[in-house]
Amino acid sequence: MEEEFESIYFKMEDSEEKVEFIILDYVVWNEQTYILVIEKDVVEDDEADAIILKEKESNADDVIYETIEDENELYQVVEKFRERSDEYDFDVE
Repeated sequence: MEEEFESIYFKMEDSEEKVEFIILDYVVWNEQTYILVIEKDVVEDDEADAIILKEKESNADDVIYETIEDENELYQVVEKFRERSDEYDFDVE
């Protein structure tokens, strides 16, 4: 049976295009929520890149996510995802 994941849509900053992403996992660390997402179109590709995003703000209708700029924070969040599952093969660039 195929596992079902929650989908979210991101509106690209440089256009009005909406891209569908699949939430693979999430962690809460230091009272902050982080999600691991992948574009829906490449979810079946074992070599596809996933992205870790940080929740910036939320309201009743929308949640705003951003990339993690701080390298130390990114490495610590990656470790939190690794602790949750050994299925992830992170290569932090």
